[in-house]
Amino acid sequence: MPFNASAQLTPEEISKDYIRYAYELLEQEEFDKALIKTDEIIALLPRTTSEIQYIRSLAHHHLNLNDIAKNEVMEMYNYPMTEELRMHANELSMLLDHEMKTASAEDSDIIYSMPETSASYPGGMGEFYSWFHATFEANDANQKGKVFVEFIVNKYGKLEGIKILKGIESEIDRQVITVLQSSPKWMIAQQNGKPVQQKMVLPFTVEY
Repeated sequence: MPFNASAQLTPEEISKDYIRYAYELLEQEEFDKALIKTDEIIALLPRTTSEIQYIRSLAHHHLNLNDIAKNEVMEMYNYPMTEELRMHANELSMLLDHEMKTASAEDSDIIYSMPETSASYPGGMGEFYSWFHATFEANDANQKGKVFVEFIVNKYGKLEGIKILKGIESEIDRQVITVLQSSPKWMIAQQNGKPVQQKMVLPFTVEY
């Protein structure tokens, strides 16, 4: 397909045939190829166009990259567009807002056991256990036992939902929970670059 640029033609006019092919790639669900084609068009033109941005936003949406798709849609409003294209842009923008809001609400309810980036205590687990043992009061300690505790590191780095899975005796178990409730903040877990909750199970050796 030859590219005949003319000073009298706008980028919108120059890119018509290329854009038609990019739409065909979208219909064939060749979303990555559609993005590559739009990159090629932009490289040939003085600038991008609203319709190129629309194609890119559709491709990113179908690739489940709604954050990028939303940015592409917003970029459309910086360039001339027909009323029909503006209507499509408005509809896609509302759809993306709805899907992103729904996904955010769903993510906030999910508790991960193995997120992409695990929650961690500043300085590492050695520092956490040192803090725990320094805080736990062992009165007349002459016995030693192990307590297994489950807790959630929430999206703000605080420990919540603390419960004993296997304890020693009720008084010691309550003391372990009380100590953990006062834990300094952790570094939060992340999934897809977003903060998430993580459930953890840890053993604690206590003297009592």
